[in-house]
Amino acid sequence: MKENQIKYMIVAAAVVLFGVLWIFTGQKKDHGSKEETSIFSSETDFGEEEKADLPEGKIYVHITGAVRKPGVYIFEKKPRVIEVVEKAGGFKKNAATSGINQAELVEDGTQIVIKNRGDTKTSGRDLPGQEQPEQEKSSLIDINTAAKEQLMTLAGIGESKAMAIIAYREEHGRFKKIEDIMNITGIKNGVFDKIKSQIRVS
Repeated sequence: MKENQIKYMIVAAAVVLFGVLWIFTGQKKDHGSKEETSIFSSETDFGEEEKADLPEGKIYVHITGAVRKPGVYIFEKKPRVIEVVEKAGGFKKNAATSGINQAELVEDGTQIVIKNRGDTKTSGRDLPGQEQPEQEKSSLIDINTAAKEQLMTLAGIGESKAMAIIAYREEHGRFKKIEDIMNITGIKNGVFDKIKSQIRVS
């Protein structure tokens, strides 16, 4: 009888010990899994925060002429012409606005020239038999003689395009009309429309 009791006690103790070990092992695995999940989530959140803090590109635009506050303005994204004008305090009363596409997107490094009404008697094109007033001519950039720095003041003309203009006229000779500038790679209708009122040929 005593021997049977001892056997039962040993079996019961073994079952209890096995149960304790099983519960302890299961809790440890669950705890480790939660830690791993927590670490992974933290790393993911940190990555998203870093991505959110990345600085965006700045857009620099120079506006001059018949606006209240001419100058260089900085934007977080490409602005439209009207947004640049508003930054510059709006048009002056004598601003010639009829030929301006106020909805047009503006590229980084662009110079916008808002002319006065008295400065826009011609469209900037040299029409046969029609001469531009001498005062207006002198304010335009001669693409046959202008240096790189002068060309770079034109809207949409950076250093590479300015160098291309100089190289073209050295190779092919003088531009005969302002439209000839569109023979240069990268200068098409869009860019030409921006600069046609700012350039001339001699």
